[in-house]
Order: sequence, then structure tokens, then C-alpha cells
Amino acid sequence: MFNFAMETYLKIVLELDNQLSGVKELSANVTDQMEFAIGRCKIALRKLRERVIEEGFPDRQSEIRFFKEIKSVAYGKLLFYQAVFDLESKRQDADVSVIRRYLQKWLYKINEYMEEHHVKVQYYRCGFKHLDEQYFLRDNSEIPLELKDSRQLLDEEFFTWHDHTFSTIMANEMLSDYIREEIEKLENTGQNCTTRPKSKRQWTGKKIQGAELIYALYYAKMIDGGRVTIREFAEIFDQMFGTDLKDDIYRFRAEIQQRKIDRTKFLDFLRSILQQRLDEDDD
Repeated sequence: MFNFAMETYLKIVLELDNQLSGVKELSANVTDQMEFAIGRCKIALRKLRERVIEEGFPDRQSEIRFFKEIKSVAYGKLLFYQAVFDLESKRQDADVSVIRRYLQKWLYKINEYMEEHHVKVQYYRCGFKHLDEQYFLRDNSEIPLELKDSRQLLDEEFFTWHDHTFSTIMANEMLSDYIREEIEKLENTGQNCTTRPKSKRQWTGKKIQGAELIYALYYAKMIDGGRVTIREFAEIFDQMFGTDLKDDIYRFRAEIQQRKIDRTKFLDFLRSILQQRLDEDDD
């Protein structure tokens, strides 16, 4: 169970999500949006650092959870918005084919990183835990000496071996989704109809229940053997059931993560319903 400090850490991240959810309403200029988002992320990370130094953690598992699931989320958003700012500030008005090549080069760089760190990517996507104490505790003698001498570890009170790696993976997934959407916009330029037909089927559950189902199937690699991003997966769900989960899919994960008990309560409910009906049929 979380103590008060862990509650506070989660509250800071959820507050950040709420601030970022309206970023597109602030300005029509993407770089202005990114500057605002970057500022919010930095403030949230500063608050998290101050709290960590002041209050610490009640146990090792809480420390692991913070650096694996809380700080990495906030820092991943910062890396994402910084990358989008860099991408958009260097993006020039040019022929569609030129812009597409520019965006595809970004995708290539992302894929290179993900391939180079494929072991950590697998650890992240599969939800593994067996190396958590090695990866997400600050007082860790396993951290390579070359990393201990790096700029990243100047703040040893707020850094673990792989929270930065997890943040980068999260940022890369979001950036891949962003770039693919931009490429899709280019391909739709000049077409008469760019909107998809409205689904005839409607999701009648709660949005967060749909998100819980999406994440379960995503982590189980049930679509294309896992070769799909979470936003692409959410978009498929949106098209099938007339929902609008894609833009908020990362926020829903944070809400699910915040649950103290019954994190998978919708999946547990589905299991109980299926079991009940099967038992009734047996009778």
C-alpha cells in the first residue's frame, strides 16, 4: 500500500496530465504548444525531485515503482515534447515528398534506438520485474562506472540505471505515433475525403474500461505480434467501437496505475462474468 509520499508523487503526475490535456487549445502554433508542455514537465519533475529528497520512500519496492512508473512517465513526456519541438522547429515548408523523407528519417532514428536497446524495450513492453532492483534503485553497485561518470548521474539522488532508458522508450513510442500521424496528413493532402466512416457499433462501457482492455491486449502482443504502438492499437479500437481513446490513452494508463487495489478490476469483472455463464451452462 502506498504511503502519503507515494500518493503525492502520483498526484503530481496526474496534475501534469491534466495540464497537458489542453495544450492544443493554448495556441495554433505547435512550437508554442511544445514550449508550454516542456515547461509544465520541468516543473513537475522539479516537484518530484524535491519530494523525493525530502520524503524518500517507505521501502525498496516503492522506490522501484517510483523510478520505473512515475518519474519515467513524467520524464518521458518531457523528452517527447522536446523532440517534437526540435522536429517542428527544423521542419521547413517544402514539397510533400521532401517533408515525408524528413519525417521518415526521424522514424529511422527512433527505430535504430529501439533496435539497439531491444532487450530493454522487451523488458518494458512485457512488464518484466526480475531485474527491477538492478535497474530502478539508486544505491546500486551494478551501475557501470562509465555511467557513474556521465552527465546523467550528476544528480544521484534522482537517477537510477534505467529510468532514463524507460523514459526514452516511452518518448520514442509517442514520437513514432506523432510522426506517423503527420505522414498520414501529408498523404491525405488534396484528397476529398479524409475522415473515416463512423462505426455502427458503439462501446457502452466506461472509457477507462476500454483502455484497460486495450492495454491488456497490447502487453500480451495480441495484434500483429506486438508490432503496433499503443496509440495505433487505441485507434483500431476507436474505429471499431466509435470511441475516442487514442489521444488520452497514456492518461488512462496513469489512472489505472494509480489504483491502490484491483488494478485490473474490469478484466477481473469480465473473467467473473464468463466464469459465471460457463458454470450456469454446466448446470
